[in-house]
Order: sequence, then structure tokens, then C-alpha cells
Amino acid sequence: MVSGVRGPRIGIIGFGEVGSSFARGLIADGAGDIVAYDAPPGPTERGLALRRAGELGLALAFDPAALADREILFSSVTQDAAGDAAATVAPHLAADAIYADVNSLSPAVKAAVGGVLDAIPGRFVDVAIMGAPVSGLHRVPLLAAGERAAKLAGRLAPFGTDIRVVGREPGRAAAVKILRSVITKGLETLLVEALTAARRHGVEAEVLNSFLEIFDRRPALDFVDFLVRSDTVHAGRRALEAAQSADTVAVAGLEPAMSRAVAARLSQLAGLGLKERLGGVPPASLSDAVALLDEALGRRHPTEQRHGIEHPQN
Repeated sequence: MVSGVRGPRIGIIGFGEVGSSFARGLIADGAGDIVAYDAPPGPTERGLALRRAGELGLALAFDPAALADREILFSSVTQDAAGDAAATVAPHLAADAIYADVNSLSPAVKAAVGGVLDAIPGRFVDVAIMGAPVSGLHRVPLLAAGERAAKLAGRLAPFGTDIRVVGREPGRAAAVKILRSVITKGLETLLVEALTAARRHGVEAEVLNSFLEIFDRRPALDFVDFLVRSDTVHAGRRALEAAQSADTVAVAGLEPAMSRAVAARLSQLAGLGLKERLGGVPPASLSDAVALLDEALGRRHPTEQRHGIEHPQN
């Protein structure tokens, strides 16, 4: 609880798990002047939002005009609703309001959402959530990028927020979050595939324990350094091993989607000819290895295609 410091007038757009977690923490730490706004798609979502607001003693608004006097607004809606949410509330916002979008979006989509608010340049701040708000509440680590990112961090710092400014251009915070997700979500799905297959082969505990032992033996950064540097000269044999892994997953009656993708990527990396170019000796540093791979992999023309991926909401 902060004494002697007036909390900012806060609006939360979308009162789901993230929005209500932020509100819960801010209220506990003295920033309780909060208006919650939502536009639930159905009665189930409406009832859940009302229950969350009631638990915190907040009135839940269904009219965006309720946000007119808010100084800081957090948008925490579903990914596919971020642009519509900004367009809906924009006409009602105060001229000096800061609009902080905390949704997990690509840099390009974050920039597009910010463009909806271009009538007043600089009000949009790209915020990336780098932890779990359900447990960390408003104190979860946040990255922020935008002309007013530093002002956002300063206004909320007395109330326990952990905001690190990473630049003045919206999309930079999103880039960190969404590219880190390649690792975290990739690891998540690899673990699901590997441990399910291991269970069917009767070696679940052994596989998990042997994986965890890797991090007991060396720091995580050393392991990343080893994998990426050695990939430049050992991708070929690792592709063969990954193909065997995919076959073993398939024998267990499980579609080896991740294992096959790993084998295919390693095979592609082996085909770059880096082993021959380097004489079989890995680059001296992780940064050198990434730079070499960046050059060798080339660039594909970016498109707006979403790769046929469905985007379910929980």
C-alpha cells in the first residue's frame, strides 16, 4: 500500500484473467481508482466478467464512454479483438490518456493496433507480459515500448509494477515476447510429444529426469551456447537422430509432428554447408554462430498469411 501518492485513474479493457489479475494487484497496492470495461461475446463470458468484477468490488461497464476520464488504460482482450477494442474505445479517450496494449501480438499487429489510435500520436504503448499475471498480478515483469513508455512506467512504479522500457517504437516489446514464445511454446509442445511417447514406451520418468539433469550440470546459457554453436557443424548427424526420434514417437501411436519438424529443420541447416565452410570447427561465440546462421538462412518474403493455423480462445 502506497501512502501520500495519488494513484492514476485506470481503465481496464477486457476483464478476463489478465485484466482482473492486474486489477486485483493494483487495488491491493493502493491504485484502486479503476474502471473495468468489457464487451463479452456471450452470456457465459458476461457472467464470468461480472463475477470477477464483483469479487473486487468494481462495477463492470459495458459502455466505453465510462473510460472517458481514465489516465491509463490497459487493453487485455483476446488477440483477434485487439484492433476492434482500440477502435471502439478510441473516440471516448481523454486526449492525454496512455493506451497500453498488453495483448500477445506480433510486432506488425501491435503497430497496426497503435495505428488505430494515431489521431493522437504517442498515446499508444506496446506492453509485453513476460510472466504469469494469475500469480504475479500487476507485479509480473513487463516490457514497454512507445513514446510514453517511460511515463507509464513512472506513473505505476509507486504501486509495484515492474516495467522495463525497451524503446520508443511500438512493436519492440512485442518482438521480444513473441519471439521468445518460439522457444517457450516450442518447448511446451516438444515436452508434450516427448513425454506422451515416453509414457507409452514405459520410460517417462527416465526421459524427464535425464532432460532435467542437463540443467543441473551446466547453466542454461552455457547449454544454449553449446547447442547453437555446435549446430553449425553437427546439424547433419542430429537430423538423422531426430528422424529416429520421430520414428520412435510414431511407433507409440502418436503423430510425430514436432519430431518431424525438428528433423526437417536440422536437415535444412545441414544443407547450408556451414560444416565445410568452418572446417568442422564451431564459431567462437554464440553471437558469431547466430550471425552466421542469419546470413546462411537468407530471407523469405514476408506475407500476411497466417499459415492456416486456427486461433482458438480459452
